[in-house]
Amino acid sequence: MERNRTGTLNVYKDFLKETAKNVLMGNRAFQKWRAKRPRAGAYFTGSAEELERYAFLGLNLIKKYVGDIRGKSVCEIGAGDYLTSGFSMLAAGASRYAVIDRFPGDYTGAVAKHWYQGIEDNWSKTYPETPWASDVKAADFPENYADRLELVAQPIETADTKNKFDIVCSFQVGEHISDIDAFAEMNCRLLEKPNGVALHRVDFGPHDSWFGYRDPMTFLRFSDEAWNLTGSNRGVPNRFRHHQFMEAFDRAGFAVETVFSADFEAEKVDFSRLHPKFQQMPRDSVMVGTAIYLLRQK
Repeated sequence: MERNRTGTLNVYKDFLKETAKNVLMGNRAFQKWRAKRPRAGAYFTGSAEELERYAFLGLNLIKKYVGDIRGKSVCEIGAGDYLTSGFSMLAAGASRYAVIDRFPGDYTGAVAKHWYQGIEDNWSKTYPETPWASDVKAADFPENYADRLELVAQPIETADTKNKFDIVCSFQVGEHISDIDAFAEMNCRLLEKPNGVALHRVDFGPHDSWFGYRDPMTFLRFSDEAWNLTGSNRGVPNRFRHHQFMEAFDRAGFAVETVFSADFEAEKVDFSRLHPKFQQMPRDSVMVGTAIYLLRQK
C-alpha cells in the first residue's frame, strides 16, 4: 500500500486515535475480548499467499537460514492469532514446539481449525520435497499434542519454560517487546547449549495508523513519553533501532549475523522532523526497515 498521508493535522488525529486504543486496552474486560479477536490473518480463504504469510513464513526462514528442522525442538516467540507456524513446523518434522505469547489467540476455535486443515491440504504442493509427518493431523491439533506442545501465556521479557530448545525464533515480534536486553537474554535461558541457534525477524517500520504515511518514519517524531501514551497497554512498536538490537545480542553473549536487511526509501524520509533522539543515532541504523538476525552462542 502506498503511504500517502501527510500533514500535522493528520498526525494529531492519528495520535489521539492510537492513544484511545491504548486506554481501552488498559481495561481487563476489553483486553480479554480483544484477545479473542484475530489480530492478523483472520480467515483462510484458500490462497497460497495467505499460507505463505501466516503459516509458512517461519518455517521457510528457518529452512533457509538455519537448516533442516527435522528432529529439532523449536520455541517461537509470539505465534500470532493461531498456531499455524507451529503446526507447519511439526508437520515438517520438528520434535517439539513451544510458543510464548502474552496475548494468546483462540488456538482451538473453528477459524483456527480451518487454518490447520488448509495447511495439511496444501502441504504436498507447497513442499513436494518434504514429506508430511505421519503423526501430525489437523483434525486433532492442538488438543492431542500435549506431549509435543507447550503454551506459555506470559510476557516475552520474563517468560520461562522448563524445557530447552534447539531453535528459538520470532517473526515480527522483536519490535513489540519492551526490554531488548531481557529479550536477548531470554535466548540464553531457552537455547540448548552449545549448539542452539536463534533466528529473529524484526520489522522496524510503522504499524497501525502510521503505516499510511508517505514518510515511513513519521512514528519516530514523538518523544518516548508521548509514544508510550499510544501503546503502553498494546505492545505497539518499541522504536528500538537496528544497532540497539545488535548491541543487546552482543551483551547477552551471542555472535550475531544479520543474514538479511532492507532499508527504507531514503527519498521519503524527512530526517529533520525526527525526534532529536533518533537524529543522534547512526543514520544507517535508523534507515534499516527490516532485519533478520541469526544468533549463535559464543
